[in-house]
Order: sequence, then structure tokens, then C-alpha cells
Amino acid sequence: MKRVIFTAVAILICCALSLQAEEPWKLAKEGEGIKVYTRSVPGSASNEFKGIAEINAPIDVIMEVFKDIPSYPEWYGFCKEIRLLKEVNEDHRVIYFVLKTMGPVQDRDMVIDAVSKFDKKAGKATIETNALKEPIVPLQEKYVRMTDVKGVFSMSATSPDKTNVVYIAKADPAGYIPTFVSNILQKDQPFLTLKGLREMIKKDVYYKKAGIARKN
Repeated sequence: MKRVIFTAVAILICCALSLQAEEPWKLAKEGEGIKVYTRSVPGSASNEFKGIAEINAPIDVIMEVFKDIPSYPEWYGFCKEIRLLKEVNEDHRVIYFVLKTMGPVQDRDMVIDAVSKFDKKAGKATIETNALKEPIVPLQEKYVRMTDVKGVFSMSATSPDKTNVVYIAKADPAGYIPTFVSNILQKDQPFLTLKGLREMIKKDVYYKKAGIARKN
């Protein structure tokens, strides 16, 4: 009996600690129907961010934008350079990505493993991204290599022509970045990405690739 009670207490303590460890989200930026939240991550000097927006397009069309790797510098926040390294299959790609910073801070680069899942029947899709530690692309002096980056885009249809998009990510900058630069990146990167995504889905090419007739 004592053992059962001890186990139950231990479980409760673990649950309590887990809840305490997860910080609440704080609104960091809002505008144009886009909200960006940040929160601190226990044991890490880097914050986690979450961007939320409703996109006026079906998930199929949005997924076609994400598949168009060369287009990222046009719309993805602070994307300076990008290239496809390997296409494992239609839903799994390895990508080289250069993140533009500002001022005297060196730009960052990373090798990203991106896996997408799309359930058309449920009207839901996810794109999970993780930085790889292996130097698939040789290190360059002009960039700082980031190897601890995790992100996910979660999409759910709210109507046949509207999709709720939630973008969550956390990253270790792999070196010193001034607080003001870090704050700008955390707030503006998801904001610019979601804003850019809204612009990209206005292009007919993505509707054609998705096999969907666009409604005027």
C-alpha cells in the first residue's frame, strides 16, 4: 500500500514539475491578422516563438508554396539563400538554408531535414523541420552553422478556402547575438513568413499545381 501511495505521489510531483517547466506564451507582435507569441524555454537561453494566421487558400495550395523551394527568399522571413540538397521522397527533403541577420552579426546557415504530412480527408497538414548536425554542406567562415533548430507548421482547414496556420519554432543561435537582434528575429521572422505566405498564395501557379480552380 505504501508503495502504491509513494508511486502516486511521485507521478503527481513529476506532473507538477512538468507544468511549471512550460512557460506561458506572451504576445510579442500583432498586426494584419497575424499574432506572434514568444516564451522562454527552461534550460535554454533562446526563446520559442509561435505565429498564427488565417490564410485565404486551401491547404493543397499552401503545400504547393512550401514545395517550391527556390521561391523561399521571396517570402520566408530572413531567408537569404536556400537550395534543395536531397529529395528523399515527395514528403521528405533535406535543404540548405541561410538566415540573414543584421548589423555586425554574422548570418547563420543550417542544413534542414523537412518532413511533411498531409491528411486531405481530415483537412490537416504538418511540416516538421529539424537542423542536422552532420556537415553535409562544408562550414564557411562567413556563416555561423546552427545545428539545434526545431520547427513545425501546423495547418487545419477552417473552410474549403481558408486555412489556419500555426508556426512554432525554437533555435539555438550557435553563438552570441545581441538581445535587440534576437528580439527582432523572434518577433519578425514568423510575422514576415506568414505575411509572405499570404502573398504567395495569390499566385495562380500554385492553384494550377494543386489542381484547384481558383475562385474570383
